[in-house]
Parts: sequence; C-alpha cells; structure tokens
Amino acid sequence: MLSELVVHNFAIISRLHVTFDPGFTVITGETGAGKSILVGAVNLILGSRASQDMIRTGADETTVEALFTFENPDVLASRLRGLDAEPSTELVIKRTVSRLGRNRVFINGRLATLAQLQALAMGLISISGQHEHQILLNPDIHLDLLDQYGNLGEAASKVARAYAEWTQRLDAFRRLQRVKAQRQEQTDFLRFQLQELERARLVPCEDEELQAERKILHHAATLHEAAQAAYGLLYRDHGSVLEKLGEIAKHLKTIADIDPTQKPALDHVEQARIHAEESSFLVQHYAGSIRFDPARLAEVEDRLAVLGRLAKKYGPTVADMIRKRDELRKAMGEGADVDWEESVLRKEANQAEERLRALAEELSRQRQSVAEKLRSEVEEVLALLDLPKARFDVMFSTPQQDDPESFSSLVSAKGIDRVEFLLSANPGEELKPLAKVASGGELSRILLALKTLLSRQGEAETLIFDEVDTGIGGRTAELVGRQLQHLSERFQVLCITHLPQIACFGTHHYRVIKHTSGETTQIAIARLRPQERVEELARMLGGVSITEKTLAHAKEWLERAQPPTFRKYNTSDKSC
Repeated sequence: MLSELVVHNFAIISRLHVTFDPGFTVITGETGAGKSILVGAVNLILGSRASQDMIRTGADETTVEALFTFENPDVLASRLRGLDAEPSTELVIKRTVSRLGRNRVFINGRLATLAQLQALAMGLISISGQHEHQILLNPDIHLDLLDQYGNLGEAASKVARAYAEWTQRLDAFRRLQRVKAQRQEQTDFLRFQLQELERARLVPCEDEELQAERKILHHAATLHEAAQAAYGLLYRDHGSVLEKLGEIAKHLKTIADIDPTQKPALDHVEQARIHAEESSFLVQHYAGSIRFDPARLAEVEDRLAVLGRLAKKYGPTVADMIRKRDELRKAMGEGADVDWEESVLRKEANQAEERLRALAEELSRQRQSVAEKLRSEVEEVLALLDLPKARFDVMFSTPQQDDPESFSSLVSAKGIDRVEFLLSANPGEELKPLAKVASGGELSRILLALKTLLSRQGEAETLIFDEVDTGIGGRTAELVGRQLQHLSERFQVLCITHLPQIACFGTHHYRVIKHTSGETTQIAIARLRPQERVEELARMLGGVSITEKTLAHAKEWLERAQPPTFRKYNTSDKSC
C-alpha cells in the first residue's frame, strides 16, 4: 500500500508531503490545479522515463520519495531479493533527477539501478488514466488482458519459450537451405578452380626456388667467368694466393724456430692456407656446375608464367595457392554432409513445431474457456455501471488445426490466437470492435470493469484512477463511484475526479489547490475534514455560487454515499 508520497521541485510543486490511508481516497480540485502532476510523480517512482522538463523552474534537481507498507514481510522480502536489503514491512523508494543528467535511485537507502527499480515496482501500483481509453481501443493488448485475467501467464510463457526454440530451429534450417542453394550455384565454379589448382601440381616454396634458378641461368656466363677467375687467383695461376701464402709460411717458420713467441703468426698463416685451399676447391666445383642451358631457362620461365597466372586468382605466393586448394577440397568435401545436416535440422524444426502447436492449442483452449467467463463477468460489472443491456464478447481469430501453412503464418510468441474485444452497448445493436462503437463514457466503464476484474487476479495492491470518469455523469457517475468504493474493500484505491457523484464515495478526500504569487506558481494538497468535504462537493456541484441548497445537496450525497459511522459531523461545526 502507498502510505506516503514526498515530492520536491517537481513541475510546479515546490514541496509536497501526502499521507495516504487504506480504502478509497479521492483527489479533487479546479481544472488545471495540478492533480495529475501527482500521478506523474508516482510514475517516476515506478521507473518511468525521466526528463529535465520535470524539474521545477529555478531548481537544480527534483526528488520524489514514496513509502510503501506491507502487512506480510515475506511479500516485501521476495521483492527485495537480490538487492541486499534488510527484511522489513516498509519499502522506501527515492528517485532524483538533476539538470546535469544524473538520475539516481535509492531503495531502502541503498543505491539501485533503474532496471532494478522497474522490476521491483511491477505490481506495486496500477495507474489507469485517460490515455488508457485509447490503448483499450488497440486489439494488440486485448490478448494480454485476457491472459492476465485468466492467470495464464505460465502457460503463455511456455508457448513463448517453445516459439523461441521453434524459430531458432527453423532459422537454422532455412539458413542451411540458402547455403545449399548458393553452394549448388557455385559448385561448377568451385570445381573448376580446384581442378585448375590441382593440375598445377603445386610444390611448397617452388616459386622462390624457381626465381632463384632463373636468376642463375640468366647470368650463367658471368658466374662461370667469375668463378674461373677466382679459382686462378686462389690456386691455378702463377703467383696465386696459395703460392704466396706458402712462401710467407716458410719465412715465418724460420722466425718461429728462432723466436717461439712468433709461433701464433705462423699458425694463422697456416689456417689461411687451409681456408684458401678449401675455397679454391669450392669455386672450382661451382664453376664446373654452371650450365649454359637455354632449354632449362625456358622451362623455368614457362613454369613461373603458370604460377603468375594462378597468383592473380588465388594469392601472390604458392603457399597462398596451396591454402586455397585445401579450402576448396574441404568445401567440396563438405557438400556431401549438407543433405544429412538438412534432414537433421528439418526433423528438429518439425519436432519443435509439434511441441509449439500442442502448447499453443492447449493455451488457445484455456483462453476460450477464460473468455467465456470474462464475457459473463464484464457484462455483470457493466450492468452495475448503468449498462444493463450491454453485451460483451471476445472474438477469436485462430487458424484451422489441420492447416500447417496457416499455423506457421499466424503463430507468434503469444500463440495462435488473435483476439479482439467486442461490445454492443444498446439492445438491437450488433457486437462490434470497441474502436467502432464505444463512446468515451462507455470506454470509461469498460476500463473500470476490466480493472475491477483484473484486480481480483492480484494486478496490484494500489489502484490509481486518473480522471477515468470521462464522458459520464449523473446516475452512471454514481454507479461508478459505488463500484470504486466496492473495489476499495480489497485494495487501496486513489481516484482523481471532477465529478461529485464519485467524490462523495471516498473514504478520504484531498483537495489540490494552485497558488500564484507574482511570477511563482505552486500547488498544495490538503486533507479535508467532513465539513470541508461538504463545501468541496458543493463547489463541484454549484461552481462559483454556492448556496445553502447546494450545501444541503452535497451533505445529502455524502451521507448517502458513506457508511453510518461516517455520519457524525455537523455542517455548522467546521472543526470536526
């Protein structure tokens, strides 16, 4: 139950502190006094979207706090699970919005996220405003209302999960079919590419080796001449390096025999002779290996030309071409598994569809059974709201069970049903969609009837009605007031209204007043005592001029609407 509401710097509210009691509370005031601003503040507490426009002019931030009380601490404990909050029978929600864009939420003094607030606030308060009249005309919400009324949430969730699984399987099957079709179109091209690469008989690194060989073949004469010249200088010619090193070694040996300290110099020269001799043998062998082979050069050029053409298609190196060839082999090999994979996915999709169909059809049967009960109970409530001859019905659009294509095209996460509420407000009229037949007053009563019935399913502990009396008056308004009073026996009901026929039924009565001082405007809310209630009802009845007859009329209404325990005041005693 909403026990207290504290508002700072919200719209034209400077500071407001309101205490609410159980039962039926009415809130009245002049048009434009700011009654609906309170609903905006409550919406902020429930996690609605915040805007800097909400902040009062001249203020840096707006703050809204709400205290909710629970008779059963276990109920609150289940809501607070996961928020690391202490067990309690009270819930305090605080939300601040600053001009700097900071949006902070506190739950029982602990900082929380907006998502946590929205999850926590679900079911705390149900707000019915004028905009819901238009929402009620949208058939898309009728199915949700039917499920909510029939407590079909769990069955609907099973259908939603089955639908998600079916669509996942079906999407996988269809993706594979698309891949298969694309692969079929590309098979010939892939086969041509693979054959071209396999005919090339690629050898790892052969492009590098062939380029090196071509370079040698191109410069064979130069290489042979240079090798022969080097061999002559090292070994073959008179005065060669080896001959000179031999002479140097003789002289160093003479020195070393006399002066052993010079032995290292001799050793170095001997090593140089060995290296020079080995180098001469290598150069001689290399010179003998040089071939002047124009035929081989042509072969190498032809092979490099083939690799060059392949490089333009499959990659700049032979390694890239081999990688591409292996990928093509794998792709061609995988084609054999596609048919088997397709059959597996088709079977899984069919099984998922069967499960979905069974759950959706069972949910549809439950909905149709619930719809009969809803039809009867809505008509009963409408009769209490001065629509005794009204007929209400729920129209189903459900595919034939033996039509697979119809099932696939119409099934959704909500099942196979499309429902729309129908109404015939007067005898002799056909049942038609609400959007085509319902007036504003009739929509108000239908909305109240649905809220009355949904509240029995535990929709929320606090019900707020924001001027849902649009289009009604007189006897109908009185009946609506009685229905709200009856509803307050099980729930806390807060109703913002302009009609005295409704306001007189409230157990508690608040009046909203707007004050203007210079360029500053703010609103205040006051709880009315019995005599003040009579005066407020008289104002609502008589407008500017309030006579004794108007006061007597207001008193009569209040006494008739309230239980005997309420009728203890004296209209002349304003201190009561």
